[in-house]
Amino acid sequence: MDMSNDTSRPVKSVSTSQLFNTIIQLLLVALLISWCFRILSPFINPIAWAAILAVVLYPAHQKLTKKLKGKSTRAAVIITVLLLCILIVPAVWLSFTTADEIKEFVADYRAGNVQLPPPRENVKGWPFIGDKAHELWVQASQGLDTIVKKYPKQTRSALTSIIGLLASTAKGLLLFTFSIIISGVFLSYSEATGRFAKNLFNRLMGSNSTIDVTSIVVVTIRNVVKGILGVAFIQTILAAIGLVLAGVPAAGLWTLLCLILAIIQIGILPISICIIVYIWSTGTTLTATLLTIWLLLVGLSDNVLKPLLLGKGAPVPMLVVFLGAVGGFVLSGFMGLFTGAVVMSLGYKLFTLWLEGENNRITE
Repeated sequence: MDMSNDTSRPVKSVSTSQLFNTIIQLLLVALLISWCFRILSPFINPIAWAAILAVVLYPAHQKLTKKLKGKSTRAAVIITVLLLCILIVPAVWLSFTTADEIKEFVADYRAGNVQLPPPRENVKGWPFIGDKAHELWVQASQGLDTIVKKYPKQTRSALTSIIGLLASTAKGLLLFTFSIIISGVFLSYSEATGRFAKNLFNRLMGSNSTIDVTSIVVVTIRNVVKGILGVAFIQTILAAIGLVLAGVPAAGLWTLLCLILAIIQIGILPISICIIVYIWSTGTTLTATLLTIWLLLVGLSDNVLKPLLLGKGAPVPMLVVFLGAVGGFVLSGFMGLFTGAVVMSLGYKLFTLWLEGENNRITE
């Protein structure tokens, strides 16, 4: 066999200066990308949530655009305003309510007017914590200063946690407002945004990929938002209505805790138990009975709402949603609850698709 053709091919040599220039160019590109990422990092969470909202609201936007004879921008503005009214107005109202209650509590505490009613004897019958809870309650009813002096570190830690949670929530509300406005911009340019998303996923997955990643992403996002975040919002709003009508103190703070527990898939039951115990110990029998029935119905509504909104069950395991929501909250605060749950679910879905594709290749 004649090997002359193989040996006669010229081999291109790369000079040291060319290699050095290439390295410098790559470093400059990496520096530029890193710089852009650092500049945009404060906006990553709100922009991600805006994109999620745009994906969920796109069908409604298309229907409204048809009714408005093709005026896409006007439809986006209407949806944005409605969304701000539905989500932001109740949240702001609850925030101001909680702030007023905290100010009133601080003023009463400084004036020495804070008095807790003594516990009933049946508190001792609570399983596991009855005696300890009764003892602490008796001390608190004699004056909160007793508790503060006896447990200074625990009191300081609890107050710090509450203040941090409220501050994170206030920041989250501002970011929510920004996200809703940006989602309206995405909706008004939905065609261009959709083309960009398809081109991006095709570039990442390769042009030869047979998987429609864009459709999978859209379906996963809508299922998670409707079946998990949507149910959490509905349950929280219903619980808040009951708390406000029953006159439960710090209703805004309890509502916020209900929302957090509902998103991370624990449910509102732990908060409901605390409120029910309080209302039975301090309120009238009629109020306590009605609120107990209401909170139990709200807690059980999870079993009805999810099948209605999802139809075929949860899109991802609840553990994935839990890890995403908790991790997002630790990483990014209040808004991370929402973006973390969706992003983690989306990552899990794409990972399982990739894993199934690799298994199919091996079997072939």
